[in-house]
Amino acid sequence: MNAIRVAITHTETTIHPIHSLVCTAPAVSRELILYVTITDGIETTINYVEGDPDVYESALRTELDIDEYEIYSDGDDGCYSYLRNELDAYNRALAAAFQRETLAVIPPIEYLPDRRMVVSLVTTSSDFRELREEIPDELTVDVISVGSVPQIAHAPLTVDQRRALEVAWELGYYEIPRTATLQDIADRLDCAVSTVSDLLRRGQSSLVAAALDVNEH
Repeated sequence: MNAIRVAITHTETTIHPIHSLVCTAPAVSRELILYVTITDGIETTINYVEGDPDVYESALRTELDIDEYEIYSDGDDGCYSYLRNELDAYNRALAAAFQRETLAVIPPIEYLPDRRMVVSLVTTSSDFRELREEIPDELTVDVISVGSVPQIAHAPLTVDQRRALEVAWELGYYEIPRTATLQDIADRLDCAVSTVSDLLRRGQSSLVAAALDVNEH
């Protein structure tokens, strides 16, 4: 198994509108996808965006057709976001190319202003060749580096943070439409709503810090 870091360059028409924001809005410089899952064509992501949070949120609200989103400010120079949106046929096909039993995608996935999507993979050489063949011809694939499999870091979440996230997911807090509230999660955990909100936000902050290899504020 190898750790392979690749840059996939989109065209103006192939990049998903959610991720094209970093290419079209000068106030937004980089997007990191920290977590992603795709179920029945619905993509759910947790992201960190470097740039003006107000510009980012305004674009999500007025320019893009997003099924559901939430923004969590990290000061004037960045924010976390939770997004859920239905993928178009093209991006479903692209996502399917990465959903292989012998391939692991290591977050974060990075989107840059030049439409490059930079991603780290753990897979075999033969499976990577097959993956490249499945990526649409409109996209350019460049190998940045090939190395040994990286060591797996310890989970950065506390027991309480992980439990809060698990319950939120289980109860449908992240469904469309949302079928649970912070109060529902608090009732299940037998704690205050403010405690649940704090656990979820701190859990996300820990995941971001681990992904970026930086110290938390």
